[in-house]
Amino acid sequence: MKEISRDSLSESLQRDLVLVEEALSTSYCPHSGLCVAAGLILDSGELITGVNYESASYGLTQCAERNAISRAQAENKVEQVQGLLLSACYQNNDHDSPPLTPCGACRQWLSELSDRIGRDFVVYSFWKSGRNGLTGSARELLPQAFL
Repeated sequence: MKEISRDSLSESLQRDLVLVEEALSTSYCPHSGLCVAAGLILDSGELITGVNYESASYGLTQCAERNAISRAQAENKVEQVQGLLLSACYQNNDHDSPPLTPCGACRQWLSELSDRIGRDFVVYSFWKSGRNGLTGSARELLPQAFL
């Protein structure tokens, strides 16, 4: 993934990123304190969001990316995915390190989604209100995915 400035995003992507950041407030993260929100950008310009939902049994925790994909599937819109926006923040403080990237399980889901829809798609990741983020593609995140 390469660095990208929030200011270099198109106006529509900047608006979508704000909506993803607003979704952070609905994250359920009592164990890590790390709120994560994802927004799938569709052909139509619609944004489908998902947030992380933690469990005391960490293996049962659901990531924002997979929740957004599941929601798009439930709404029969998963074939329309054109991109993914991610944002994260800690409940108690701002963070200034490089933005998070999807975990291994989410990278697998994103790779399989890319294969399923027959095209790669862009992924953006920012800390909430952070000036710089990272961008790459779904296939780039997991180049030798299990398919």
